Amino acid sequence: ERYLQAPKYIEFVVVVDNRMYRKYANNSNTIRTRVFEIVNIANTMCRALDVHIALIGLEIWTKIRLTCKSVDDATANLFDEWREKDLLPRKRNDNAQLITSINEYGVYLGLASIGVLCNTENSAAIIQDHDNRTAMVASTMAHELGHNLGMDHDNASCNCSGNPCIMYDGYDDEVSYQFSSCSIQAYRKYLIRRQPQCILNKPFSSDIIAPPVCGNYFVEEGEECDCGSPEDCQSACCNAATCKFKGAGAECRAAKDDECDLPELCTGQSAECPTDTFQENGKSCQKKQGYCYNGKCPTLTNQCIDLFGPDEDVARDSCFQDNQLGDEASYCRKENGRYIPCQPQDVKCGTLFCTRRNKVECTIMNLENYPDVAMVEPGTKCEEGKVCSNERCVDVKTAY
Repeated sequence: ERYLQAPKYIEFVVVVDNRMYRKYANNSNTIRTRVFEIVNIANTMCRALDVHIALIGLEIWTKIRLTCKSVDDATANLFDEWREKDLLPRKRNDNAQLITSINEYGVYLGLASIGVLCNTENSAAIIQDHDNRTAMVASTMAHELGHNLGMDHDNASCNCSGNPCIMYDGYDDEVSYQFSSCSIQAYRKYLIRRQPQCILNKPFSSDIIAPPVCGNYFVEEGEECDCGSPEDCQSACCNAATCKFKGAGAECRAAKDDECDLPELCTGQSAECPTDTFQENGKSCQKKQGYCYNGKCPTLTNQCIDLFGPDEDVARDSCFQDNQLGDEASYCRKENGRYIPCQPQDVKCGTLFCTRRNKVECTIMNLENYPDVAMVEPGTKCEEGKVCSNERCVDVKTAY
């Protein structure tokens, strides 16, 4: 479980073959811009996998290095061998993809081995630059990477909110943006079974060659934080639009209780909101009806309202005397299945008794599966200058 929750990064190298170099009129800048865009889109597609594709290398073959006649097993084997013997000794990487412009119809748009990420000999794939739309090529890149991450093709029972899903086995003119439920399940099984270690290694931001993209969840050169898009950002002290820390003093957590909780403010040095803090326990609150306890002002009346509704009030004092009985409806605490009666001074720290406003009955909340629902909350005022602590009514000055 710890492995599944750990942040994951794929140190990724893209190799552009000579055919693609010639396709774009030998213009390396055009190719770089296109590859950066393809990888960035593929990254958004892989977000559901909680893995970040870090582009640490881009090699453009201005001369023929491998003879790629088709996207087939023979070419894949040649590229695997080239990566192992030529690329890895000079550029460490977790995975590499060769983009070619063979563009032969009737052959594969891409090819990759299943469940091989981090392997020296075949953690790689080949894809075609088969469409002018970068999103279409990005979908093929994500598809082949999906194979490397343990995914097979989707079958009829697999689905995703978009259509088609990324691991669909076939060509569709619509861009696939999402992995199916089957793909994500296969990916998790692969991670648990194989636990590839290379993806736990976080690359240095200085190793990433793509221009920084604010909103891709990865802190790159010139960024202080990156919490995704403004719509997705869960970081209270990171400005999602600028990828900079919010200024010191910006409120990141409002006070949940006007009297007993305190608002938290960003420090200007971190994307995280400081630890929740509150007023000192024992401070008088709600016009002296209660005392602050862990950021709240618990009172008997408010607990009755929470349980039974706005027309409820705390019952008269004589109702609480029943807590000396020590039965299943009136007691202070349970020990080894036994109901322990309250001492006379502690009766307002056991079962909570409520009543309808202006009525005289004693009402309890008696839910079999929730035995603590009907109990007076810790920190509740039980007498003047006293609060409930461990089902006893004790001096507020010594309770905390």
